Amino acid sequence: MVTTVLFVHGTGVREPGFTESVERVREGLRPSRPDVAVVPCYWGGSAGSALRSNGVSVPGYGTGRGAAEAGAPGAEAGEAGEAGEADEDVEFWGLLYLDPLLELRLTASESTGRAELAPGARPPGEALSSAALSLTGDDELRELLDAAGIAEEFAAAVAAVLTSPDGRRFLRTPDAAAGTTELARAFVADAVRRRVDRNGSAPAFDGTARDEAVARIAALLPGDPSGADGSGTHRGPVTRRVKRLAGRLALGLASAQVVKRRSALTDAAHPAAGDVLLYLARGAAIREVVLEAVRAAEPPVVLLAHSLGGIAALDLLVLRELPEVELLVTVGSQAPFLYELGALPSLEHGTPLPAHVPRWLNVYDRRDLLGYVGAGVFPGRVEDVAVDSRQPFPLSHSAYWSNPELYRLLAGELP
Repeated sequence: MVTTVLFVHGTGVREPGFTESVERVREGLRPSRPDVAVVPCYWGGSAGSALRSNGVSVPGYGTGRGAAEAGAPGAEAGEAGEAGEADEDVEFWGLLYLDPLLELRLTASESTGRAELAPGARPPGEALSSAALSLTGDDELRELLDAAGIAEEFAAAVAAVLTSPDGRRFLRTPDAAAGTTELARAFVADAVRRRVDRNGSAPAFDGTARDEAVARIAALLPGDPSGADGSGTHRGPVTRRVKRLAGRLALGLASAQVVKRRSALTDAAHPAAGDVLLYLARGAAIREVVLEAVRAAEPPVVLLAHSLGGIAALDLLVLRELPEVELLVTVGSQAPFLYELGALPSLEHGTPLPAHVPRWLNVYDRRDLLGYVGAGVFPGRVEDVAVDSRQPFPLSHSAYWSNPELYRLLAGELP
């Protein structure tokens, strides 16, 4: 007998991102549960949201102009300290994803004077550049980059950082030899940014694999990484200055440039927001796709449902008795929150889950601001399990699928 894991995607997911996620789930389960068949349930193409009138409701859509230009009117102390440091590190990575060269630029601005070189010695920046261009020849690093999901983008990221004005300025500083970890973080952050741009939605990134890749890069680069611990965590004046810049970065996101790029922002945002609105207004079509997939699958069936897919899966199981479904696994889902708000389509707040709803496992990451817990609103009917992707939001919302913790959990829970 084969257990069928029916993978139900979340809001805003379209091809080719959906197929990539399915393959990642298959790869994650294969070592420990080769008996499991992972079957896709793709509702985004047929039942997801779309601009059905080609965006005519958006001012200036398709013209490259925005509304104004188009003429429209206006714990314990020790544990708390460790958690705080981890959160600081995650927030720091969030800034580097926005601007991979930020740390190099600030480090270069703090450096003063010129380093005295021994006769015949190569400048530290020249040696760093040469070694960086050879990084992809290291087998261990290639494996780590692949695990982090950025192997394809890494070489281009290295070249871009080294040839950028900020990168060249950093390499000319006398402190460059001590900045191998800063340089490594810039390479990795630029690779992540490139992957996000190429994929069109947030891929699943593993923060631990990312940090291991940074440590390996720093170890391969020549120099003296004193003052950096090699783990992806940075302390000192540079970090303090980055924090002061955080507010200005946030303000920049709300500048007039957003208005000028309204068409592009609409294209990027409307599938995710539109799917949620469409489901809450008329969700039967999405539930029907899931129902048809359940009926076509070989039992026993496990619904592995992400984000909005978890809401649809729970609603379906509340509304229909499906004995072939033995387990519901929601991941980064908002179903408990909607129930508490009184907005879960299938069930009013205060009404208990029907007895026919199968066992429910709810996986969340505390850094995923779209993941919620259900034990408080459905006592005795749902088991909440926390995992840690070590990624900032919004990447944390998709990082579950690259997190080994999730697959270790599933291996022991699947029928």
